[in-house]
Amino acid sequence: MSSPISDERRAKLLRAETHSLLQSPDFIRSPVMSQLLSYLVEEAIANPGNPPKAYQVAVDGLGRSEDFDVQADSYPRVQVGRLRKMLAAHYAARGSAQRLHIPIGHYAVEIELDKVEPESTQILGAADDVAHPAPQVEHNSPSRWFNNRQTMFGLAAFLLVFGIALTWWLNSATPVPSSLAADSDRYTLPPKIYITASQQNSGTANSGDASNIRSFFEDAFASSAQVRLAVVDGSDFTPEKGQNAYLFQSHLVTGSSGPEINFSLTSLIRNETIWSTRISMPDSAADYPEKLGPIASRVASGFGVIATDQRKRLPDDAMIGYSCLLRFEDYRANRDPELLPVVESCISKSLATDPLDSRILAAASFLSFLREEATGRAPDPQQGLEYARRAMVRGREDASANFALARSSFFNGNCSRGKDFAERAAALDPYESTIQAQTGAYLFACADPDAMKYLKRAIALDPRGSILAETALVLTLLAEGKDKEALEFAEKIVPSSTGVGPYYDIAMAMVYAKNGRVEDSRASWDRLVAAYGNKKDESQEQLIRRLIINPLLAERAFQVLVQHGVISG
Repeated sequence: MSSPISDERRAKLLRAETHSLLQSPDFIRSPVMSQLLSYLVEEAIANPGNPPKAYQVAVDGLGRSEDFDVQADSYPRVQVGRLRKMLAAHYAARGSAQRLHIPIGHYAVEIELDKVEPESTQILGAADDVAHPAPQVEHNSPSRWFNNRQTMFGLAAFLLVFGIALTWWLNSATPVPSSLAADSDRYTLPPKIYITASQQNSGTANSGDASNIRSFFEDAFASSAQVRLAVVDGSDFTPEKGQNAYLFQSHLVTGSSGPEINFSLTSLIRNETIWSTRISMPDSAADYPEKLGPIASRVASGFGVIATDQRKRLPDDAMIGYSCLLRFEDYRANRDPELLPVVESCISKSLATDPLDSRILAAASFLSFLREEATGRAPDPQQGLEYARRAMVRGREDASANFALARSSFFNGNCSRGKDFAERAAALDPYESTIQAQTGAYLFACADPDAMKYLKRAIALDPRGSILAETALVLTLLAEGKDKEALEFAEKIVPSSTGVGPYYDIAMAMVYAKNGRVEDSRASWDRLVAAYGNKKDESQEQLIRRLIINPLLAERAFQVLVQHGVISG
């Protein structure tokens, strides 16, 4: 047996061994055991010495419903026993210098080592990459790819479904000169982003400021779904075949009122600066989240500069992976009925390619909750919950996976549990304004006072106007009886912002109605019908419920407009 090791080393060993186990044939064939193992390992890392209870294992680890009765059902004990036997059989057949072990009578995962290596030994594993993202040199070597958890799960799925994973890997790992259009015949990944930071001279700022700023953006972009960090020595900035790459530069200069920072974003395929801005240098590193967070959001959010640039060059037949997520975000924001079948098709193709892509699974979960008015079929909350839980197999540290579970809880009326997962999602991706806005919107529907905090943060992150956050903030003010203040705020919203969707006109119809401006309210409603009505025999209530996926929010909107005579009941 080993001697004690540090918590950090223990976490790395646990994740590395789990990464290895999940690629073994037994676990590949058993998604339930894979999900349970991933859950127990992450609990062992996050809460050492405090293992989960049977109820937590049943609901969070095994996907049971939230009314699960641990007194009447031994399912978690039986399944953990099964997992215990699988681990024992695996190590008996293969042997290992390090083994995962679940003591009898407990739901705690422990790691046993034959020999303790020095603490400085590097334990590679993509599960660790996910939990502690750090910039890596992107060489074309197998070691970089085989030690990335997300890639290896994708490769495993390729081997099972298509048997062509190796060819895909070789093609996607080799940077070659590229055209402006993305390849459409392979699984597309988010574009790479290179980060540099420099100072004009020693008097520009304190020594180390450039390095601290670079570290801040490395951490911020590491959590983004829109980019992949790529750090190299020198100036070897290379896009991949068929995909763009970007260079994000921070340059500290002397301004008229003190130190300032020039930011620029360059498209490496076109060798063209596509965005730039300049701000005052924050007073201290403690101010970075407030002052630099909006810059990170502007560059790498779902409707930021990079995602917008990618959309401009998205071929019609690019349907798998990141390209599908771009289409999904467009549909989520705008609810265009013509885009829905395209999104459903690309999600299906993406999952056939990589069944454990947490972000695609989170998107599939969202679609499962859409109302019949939007899809022509009844919503399937159970399927949505199952997609969300599958997303957590690989994406326990992924914001979209956590928010998928939050959405499921909100729709089941469990605001407390929904809030837990939503706040975790917001913490995992703190500079994605959409997640902050969605968290605030759901908390608003639950009458939770913390809604305002997330809505205001979403707006601060996206000065151009986060429509979801702005409209939810309007609705929050209305719910608090601050009708005049809501109107003043609403009329400052810029309706041409990216991803307006139906929310703007619904919010404006409501705020005008509450302030007695019924004709203006009806005009907003008419714009909504003209833009989003499906021209079928659809009632006004059905239109609202098709466009607003949150049932509590849809009900509030319907009642306000009926009460003020804007629409009929």
